[in-house]
Amino acid sequence: MTSECRDQVQPHLRPGERLLAICECETAPGVPERPVWLRQPPQESELERRLKSRLPRAVQRFLRPSQPQTVTGFERTMEGAQQSTEDAVARAVHGRGMHGGWESQAGQFLVAHYSAARLPATTLAVAFTDHRVLALADRAKLWQTGRAYELQWEGPRAGVRGVRTNRKGVLQRGRFELMFADGSWIALVALEPTHAEPFAAASAL
Repeated sequence: MTSECRDQVQPHLRPGERLLAICECETAPGVPERPVWLRQPPQESELERRLKSRLPRAVQRFLRPSQPQTVTGFERTMEGAQQSTEDAVARAVHGRGMHGGWESQAGQFLVAHYSAARLPATTLAVAFTDHRVLALADRAKLWQTGRAYELQWEGPRAGVRGVRTNRKGVLQRGRFELMFADGSWIALVALEPTHAEPFAAASAL
């Protein structure tokens, strides 16, 4: 673990809680994409709202987003079928990235990842303490040079069975699987492939 990453995790620890292991990572290829029912309509940023407020009213009315159209059940079914096909292709190429449905612990981990912000974070930091497992997301702004981790998900240590390394080819040399107590798991890839094995060993302490 890097000292910078450790320093950003420390404020999220409870009094007396001991940090055991951290690994900076990203979701592995083959992890299901955001499901249809979790997709959010585009939202304007604060900067966009401020800029538009300075424009003439006629221009503001022209730029006002149209009301979202009602999606029919058939359209939702077709979109869901298309997404399922794309996920199946990704699994065939890269291997399965998650075991368990969306209601499983791994599924809920991924739901938290997709619903935490309009755009899912590219980089995560998974941390094991003697009491909990934390997942922090890099929310650095464009003008920030380093990472800015914010807590995205947490669970009791008893809810996570451990970390299983599972290297796959060139693209997933640092792959590991976060295994949950209900038997589900989610695949992640360490940003530094050599960090996967030490992370798995340290998280088992």
